[in-house]
This record gives sequence, C-alpha cells and structure tokens, in this order.
Amino acid sequence: MRTTWTRVLGAIAASLAMGALVTGCAGGTAAPSSSDRSDTVIIGTGAIPQTLDPILASDVQTDFTVGGAYDKLIDYDDDGAIVPLVATGWTYNADATAVTLTLRDDVVFHSGNPLTAADVVYTLDRIASLGIGVSSFLSSYASSTAVDDTTVEVALTGTNTTFVGALSKVYILDSALVAQNEGSDQGQAWLATNDAGSGPYVITDYTANQQASLERFGDSWRFDERRPASLVYRYIIESSTLRDELKSGGVDVVTELTGTDLDAVASLDGVYSQELPSMLQLFVMMNMQGGITADPRVREAIQLAYDYDGHISSILSGAGEVATGLTAPSVSCRVDTGAAEQDVAAAKALIADAGAEGETLTLAYQSQIPEHQKAATLLQSNLKDIGITLELQTVTYPEYVAMIESPETMPDLGLLWDFPYYPEIGPMLFRVYDSQFIGQTNYAQYSNPDVDALLEKGIATVDPEAACDLFTQAQELILADDVSVNISNPTTTVMLRDGIEGLEYAPTYQLFDPTMLVLAD
Repeated sequence: MRTTWTRVLGAIAASLAMGALVTGCAGGTAAPSSSDRSDTVIIGTGAIPQTLDPILASDVQTDFTVGGAYDKLIDYDDDGAIVPLVATGWTYNADATAVTLTLRDDVVFHSGNPLTAADVVYTLDRIASLGIGVSSFLSSYASSTAVDDTTVEVALTGTNTTFVGALSKVYILDSALVAQNEGSDQGQAWLATNDAGSGPYVITDYTANQQASLERFGDSWRFDERRPASLVYRYIIESSTLRDELKSGGVDVVTELTGTDLDAVASLDGVYSQELPSMLQLFVMMNMQGGITADPRVREAIQLAYDYDGHISSILSGAGEVATGLTAPSVSCRVDTGAAEQDVAAAKALIADAGAEGETLTLAYQSQIPEHQKAATLLQSNLKDIGITLELQTVTYPEYVAMIESPETMPDLGLLWDFPYYPEIGPMLFRVYDSQFIGQTNYAQYSNPDVDALLEKGIATVDPEAACDLFTQAQELILADDVSVNISNPTTTVMLRDGIEGLEYAPTYQLFDPTMLVLAD
C-alpha cells in the first residue's frame, strides 16, 4: 500500500522537532568567523529542505542539500548524455523489459560499509514500497535482484527505454545502517535528520530550517582535494538578507536573489556572477475536475489575464524568458507555442460567458521562493481585473503534494516550478499528465484517455524518433486542454566570492551541483 503524505509528514515533523543530527552537535545559525573558515564555503539559500530523506530528491529543496552526501548510479553531462557513476555499465534485454547494472567495487559509505548490489536493491525496493518522491520516475520498476556484489538485475513492468535515465535521481542508501533505524516507517523519520550516503561530503550537523554542515569525505571514490573541506548551508528565505550576508562576508555563494538584489551586488568587490542554463519552468496548474476551473473558458481566461511581460521585467529583472510550451527550450522534443501574451479584454469576455464573475479561487504557493511569492501577488492583481477574487495560501512543497492527494483538499490553482528531472521530455510528461498519477504528481487532476495512450506508448517505444512523435502529439492535446498557465523559464544566476570556482551546467540539479565547487589554487 502506498504510504500517504499525511503519515510521512507526521513522521518528519516528529523527527525535525528533535533538532540537530544525532551524529553531531547542535548547530547555530551564525556563520563561522572569517578567521577559521579558509577551507569552508558557506552557501546562502532559500531552498529549505523539509527532510533529508533522499527519496524526496524530487523536491529541489531536499535535493540541493543532500546531493553532496549521496552517490547516484548514473548522471547526465552538460550535453544531455548519460555518464556512469556508481554504475559502470548497463544493458537492456531485447525488448527493454529488464536491465542489468554493473557496479563499481570501490565505493564506501560514510559508515565504513562497502556499497554493494544489495544496497541498490534495498534502495529501489524502498522507493517502490513507499510510493513517494522519486518513485514517480520509477513507475515501471517491478523488482530487482543482487546477482553478486557488483551486479544488479532489474525487472520492469513493461518496455521502458528511459528507465536508466531515471536512476539519475536515485541516491543509494546504506542498507545496513538504515535497517538498524527503520522503525515503523521504513526509516523516514530517521533519514529526515541523518545521513546514510557515500557521497563526497558527510552531513555532520543539521538544524532544521536553519543550517546544515558537511565535511569532505576522505574515502570517497570521487575525492577531490580541491573541494572545500567544509560546506555550510545557511537557510535564509529573504533575498534582501541573502544580499546583505553576501556583502558582509557571512556567505560565500548565493542563488535565488531577486533582480533588485542581484543588481545591488553586481559591482561588489570580490564577488562575481555566473549564469547557468536551467530546465526550470514556472506554472500555475489548474484543478481540472473541481470548481469553476473545470470550465475550459475559465482556464483560458486565467491564462489570458496574466502579465507575462511584467513577470519577466519586474519579477525576474530580465533574467529569464516567457514560457513557450510545457517545458523549457533546453529540453528536446518539445512543442513551441510561442510566448503567451496578456489580453485582459478577452479574459473578461470569457469570464462573463462562463458566468464566473465575482467567484473566488484559492492559489497554493511557496512563499519562501521569491519568484513564486511575487508571481502569486501579480496573479491575484491580474484576476481582480477580470472579476475573480484570488485567495493566497502559503504552503511548503510537501504540504502541496499532500493537498493534491484528495479532491477534497485540492486547491483551485497551484503555483510551482516543474521540469524534466533529467534531460528527457517523455518521463516528465508521463508523471505530470498521465491520469494514473492523479493524487500524486498529476498536479491538475488531468485526465485525457488519448493523452494517456500516447504517453504510455511513447515510454514503451524503443525508436527515439517514433517516441518523440508520440510525445509531440500528447503535448498538442495537453496544450489544447489549457491545463496550466505556462509562465516563465528563469535563468539560474549564482553569485560567488572570488577564489571559488568550478560551477558548470548540471542538468539533473535545478539550482547547481554543490560538489562542483572547488577552491582556486
């Protein structure tokens, strides 16, 4: 049975209430003094994790903190090609209903336990059993077997040539360590504040909503002495505070600054900016099955009401573009619709025709993300102009996921970022728009049998060109159904202190890969 988010959040909340990691001393929020951190890099970020359990690597906030503490089987390079990590090779069978993985034999967990095929099997089985987070990427997973310490055979529920790509979002757990702390929730409460990885960094201290401290792991198979000896994440929601901390030296690396604050630090001595491409896209997902948003005229009116150009110029200060489809332009096999434009008069006419003038809608959004906060307020103003009252409800991402599990708690609108978690469009379309994921990752409760058939056939199609054609047809149908307001594709701008280098575009990280940071000679 799939574990519900209500139980998950309860376990996490109980664990987080305990404060810091049991493996380290409780940490404060103050940055280390400049005199004792020559080999420490402090990252200021508003990406506050709700848990450190890597099963929630589907959440940008969790992924950003835990990514350095865990190893993955594979990853993608900046050209979108799969590269080996713990898995040195993989082979599909003739009809792509099974895959055999060959593993490195020199990977050691932070506990000292060796990473073997049994840990991969444990991790995959746990993801499938809990049915949350990254499980949506592994919907075709049936079972796996450890043939020997370095060989895993994975059985799939059907043909799926994208399965190996999905493993780029799976962090391998130290099964022996987690088994000792499983409790009644398969280790969710324990992993919420503890580290069970083998990555280049060990999480040594964690205070929920405040700070995480990581130390370089000397036995990592990816050890690089150029990396900082210590990474510290300081969780700071306000962009203005992040700006001031960068100015004062309280942090060394910052992302998620608003346009105004980026301008304020652009000429700061000893600091430089780096812009990275992103697959990120901002959406407003509309409830397709409840309330007035079930009416396609209302959904189209909401699309027409939004001030897209104002979003780019005022909210992003030009650091992005108006969305032109269901995914960012950096994703191949996408349908380009051209940039959406505001048309208040047409929106008013549609609202009048639907008899929806004077109605009230609710928007769930994550106020800790500056772009989201400002977009929610802008949408509220835009809808007022067409006769709709918009009530704003602040949530965390896990709270939003819990809300969409049930039609009774489903908001009318949900403002969120979404994106292909790895550079293939099919799996993203599948998890967001296939009706089998209603209540999970289908944020709009969208159901179109023709779309389902196209997506499921596309996922099972071995020929890439034929699969792309099926995904293109599905996109055209989804766009015609006005499922979402496709708002923006922001650019990721990172501010770094001089002497900190190494960042490159990493397609599976929506902010940046912190393990790339190195100290200049």
